Amino acid sequence: MANMGYKVLQYDGSIYKAPYNHPNIKFFKKFVGTKDSNNTITLQTIIKQNNININSHNILQVDIEDNEWDMLENIDLKEVSKYFTQILFEFHNCNVEDDKLSQRRFKILEKINKYFTPIHTHFNNHGMIFYSKGLFLSDTIEVSYMNNKAIESFEYKSGFGSIVGLDSPNSTNYPEIPVIFPN
Repeated sequence: MANMGYKVLQYDGSIYKAPYNHPNIKFFKKFVGTKDSNNTITLQTIIKQNNININSHNILQVDIEDNEWDMLENIDLKEVSKYFTQILFEFHNCNVEDDKLSQRRFKILEKINKYFTPIHTHFNNHGMIFYSKGLFLSDTIEVSYMNNKAIESFEYKSGFGSIVGLDSPNSTNYPEIPVIFPN
């Protein structure tokens, strides 16, 4: 994205500098969280401090190692939908066999679906892999969403989750896990 001329904002408190040196990348050594502190920052503050243009087609990518659930529970997604055409999440700790945890996750996913539609799903094969109800699954799932206001002009293709040339295993030591939507 940076090579295509887009401004990229990276937040990661676990590393000291951005993995890529590029004039379009601005790195912040902070974790994204549910409150502002010395080492965390909220998405609302990121939007405000960086003057995110509400009229641009902004993309939000979130991989915050299981903290995404707390962030999503404590955020106004209607407000987020004003700023982002696409949001991409790596959801951690997804285990369909844990009913209590799954119910919490489903409420959050329903909240997202009010403003965004999933357009692509990919299992991260580097997470915990398990077999449940006749399917191989991962506890880490990558989901790309499109803003519901923009979805009308999007050409959606149904079928299996893997798209040739788009998906690749997160770990080359393990096979890719196909996303299969049962009938």
